[in-house]
Amino acid sequence: MSAADVRGRARSAREFLQVAQERVEIAPDGPSEIAQVAAANAVHAAIAAADAICGRSLGYHASGSDHREAVGLLRSVPGAGARLAPKLARLLSDKTEFTYGGFCTRAEAQRATKDAGALVEELDRLSL
Repeated sequence: MSAADVRGRARSAREFLQVAQERVEIAPDGPSEIAQVAAANAVHAAIAAADAICGRSLGYHASGSDHREAVGLLRSVPGAGARLAPKLARLLSDKTEFTYGGFCTRAEAQRATKDAGALVEELDRLSL
């Protein structure tokens, strides 16, 4: 994974997170399409951030359809990998529901956005 690819994934992660944060702020408490958009964008932010973190630290990122591969790679990243991998795993386990299922609640979207935010904060720490 090239340095330009890493920077591009980091930028995408920040954009997805920004949309998630904006939507979660205006979502009503109960299930809603606004909360679902926030949560889905949080998942995409976390995936992009994990790609950038792994690309920077390992030189590559998971590219298969098995999400466990991405979690395992992130876990192997020295430093924050072990702390961030469970957050990515939780988001990936909810991905289908958040992107194709019924509407989620604001609380679910807030948790997803917080978890994604932790991965994006690691990008800042890595100066990506």
